[in-house]
Amino acid sequence: MVRAGALAPIAAAFIAALCAFAPGLASAQPRDNVYAVGGVMVDETAANAAAARDAGFASAQRRGFDRLVRRITIPQELATAGVPQLDGTALERLVLSVDVDDERRSGTRYIGRLTVRFDPSGVRTLLRQSNLTVVDTRTAPVLVAALATPDVAPETAQLWRDAWGQGGFGDELVPLALAPANLGGAPDWATAAPFAQTAGASSVLYAILRVQGQTASATLVEIDANARRDRGQTTAQINGADANALRAAFASLADQASTRIQNDWKARVATGAGQRGRIAASAIYRDQRQWEQIKDALEGAAATLISEIRIEAVGREGALVSFSFVGDEAQLAAELNRRGVRLETTSFGPTLRVAGTR
Repeated sequence: MVRAGALAPIAAAFIAALCAFAPGLASAQPRDNVYAVGGVMVDETAANAAAARDAGFASAQRRGFDRLVRRITIPQELATAGVPQLDGTALERLVLSVDVDDERRSGTRYIGRLTVRFDPSGVRTLLRQSNLTVVDTRTAPVLVAALATPDVAPETAQLWRDAWGQGGFGDELVPLALAPANLGGAPDWATAAPFAQTAGASSVLYAILRVQGQTASATLVEIDANARRDRGQTTAQINGADANALRAAFASLADQASTRIQNDWKARVATGAGQRGRIAASAIYRDQRQWEQIKDALEGAAATLISEIRIEAVGREGALVSFSFVGDEAQLAAELNRRGVRLETTSFGPTLRVAGTR
C-alpha cells in the first residue's frame, strides 16, 4: 500500500524517471511481434544460386502472409472470405524484413528457415477492408512438454522437440514455449509447475508423440494449477523414409496443435471471455532500481496482456499504478512473474514487487 507521507516531494531524478514512463508510452507500443512469422521453411530450385534464393524469399513472404492471416483472424470468417490474394508487389509493400534463421545453398537450390516481419498497420487495414475481424491480443505463454512414447528412437524424439523449438510458435497469440528436456513423465502439475513458473507460463501442454508405420500422432493434454484438459490428438502421414519426411510430419502435428490452442483463445476474445479488465495495484520498492524493474515488467507485458498503463501516484517507496489487461489474473500474474515481478493480493489490495523481495 502506498503511504500518504511517501507521496510528498519527488526528487528531480525521480520525476525524470516518471516522465520516461509517462502514460501512453507502454500502451502505445505496438504488438508487432504478433506480426513476425518465424519458422517459415522454404526449399526452392532455380537456374542459379541467386535466383533460387530470391525464389525462397518470395515463397517465405507468401507462406508467412498466409500464416499471419490465419493467426489473427476468426476461422469462421476466414472460411467465408478466404485469405486476401495479393500480387508480388502488393505483398512486398507489407513486408518489413525477411530474416534468415538457417539456410543451405547449392548452385541451383536454396533451403532456408526464415522469419518474415510484416507491417502491422498495413496488414490490419487490408484485413479490415476484406471484412475480416482482426484479433491480435496476446496472452501469457503455454509451456510445451514435447515428449515421445518409449518405443520412439531418441533421434526421432529430438526431431519432435525441434519441430516445436524451430516452428516460430513463440510469436503466436498464445506463445508456445518449448520446455526443457528434463521435464518428462506423465502430465502432473506438481512436477511441471516450477518449469511453468520459470517460463512465465500459466499452463503446460504435454504433447506426446507416437509413430506407427507411416502415421505420426500426438496426444495433447493441458494442465494448470486447477484443471487437466484433454486437447485431443493430431495426426499426420510420414511421406518418406528419411529425416526430412519426419520433420514435415512433425511440423504438421505441432501446427495442428498450435491451431487448436490459438483458435480457442481467439474464440474467447471474440465472445468476450478474453475482454479487458482493469486493475489498480500498489507498486512497492526499496529503491530506484527496483522501481525501474517494475516499470520495465509492465512495459514489456504491453506486448502481451497489458495496455493503458497509468501511474496515478508515486513516492520514494511506492507508487500506485493502474492498467488494463486481457485474460484472467492468473495469466497476468504468470506474465509479470516471467518478467521478474510478483503480483499478489494482500489485505491492501493488489501489490507489485520485484520477485524475491518482501
